[in-house]
Amino acid sequence: MVVSGIVLCLAALSAPVLQKTLASAQATRCSANLRVLGQATLLYAADNGMLLPATSHQAPNGSESWTCTLQSYASGPVTFKCPVDENRARARTYVMNDFLTKNPHPAPFLDYSSLLKIDRQMDTVLYVEAANSTGVPGDHFHFTEYFQVEIPAADFAQLVGVKRHAGKANYLFVDAHVEPLSWEQVQARLSRFTDRFIDPTR
Repeated sequence: MVVSGIVLCLAALSAPVLQKTLASAQATRCSANLRVLGQATLLYAADNGMLLPATSHQAPNGSESWTCTLQSYASGPVTFKCPVDENRARARTYVMNDFLTKNPHPAPFLDYSSLLKIDRQMDTVLYVEAANSTGVPGDHFHFTEYFQVEIPAADFAQLVGVKRHAGKANYLFVDAHVEPLSWEQVQARLSRFTDRFIDPTR
């Protein structure tokens, strides 16, 4: 009885540690997925006049969307889904920032689809993690609806899985580095008008 009690106590104590370890490992896997996606994107750009891959708006038939064109530029399989994405019905978690596409639908006068036009590539996000509430997302989000205005935090959180990894989410930047950011950090960046976190024109 005493031994059983000790075992049960140890199990109860170790369960949170194991859960935290598992969550950390899954966040690392998600970061690795994005890193492969970022490297494939840069290789694609190098092979295509420094242009970033297109989305379904630039390639209406979908055959030239980044979801189809990047696989051949990756060192291994491109994984489009975070391991802890709770929406099992969808095949894709990662979604492109439409500020970095050619003539995005909500702001057709913009064109930051070339790496040569993005002067602070380490500051601007290229791919984000879609929130569970977004259902089955397209291959990009319409962040350009907020061109030159602040993106409301509530609207951003409706689209992006801002707390997926222990209160943080992984963000892939244009220079292909991946950064885990807390929701508080993201809100601070969204509220600074000169921050190029989403909008490279700021």
